Amino acid sequence: MRNLGGKVVLHGDNYDEAYTHAREIANKRKLVFVHPYDDPDVIAGQGTIGMEILKQHSGPIHAVFVPVGGGGLIAGIAVYIKQLRPK
Repeated sequence: MRNLGGKVVLHGDNYDEAYTHAREIANKRKLVFVHPYDDPDVIAGQGTIGMEILKQHSGPIHAVFVPVGGGGLIAGIAVYIKQLRPK
């Protein structure tokens, strides 16, 4: 982000503290806050990974392993794959 001219703010010792601080900044400055994983557009963007998986593997898929943190990544991938290959 710094390379693109953005200001990086590190705050707190854990996600909850950083999240709260980011929301306070957004509210104070009247900025749009884009949630890192609990946002429909972010989840849809994560679904492009599911698209890549299906493009690279045309045969049956028995399992897809995805790391889970906040849930946006698994949600996006699962929705995309399930929509195109419901079985």
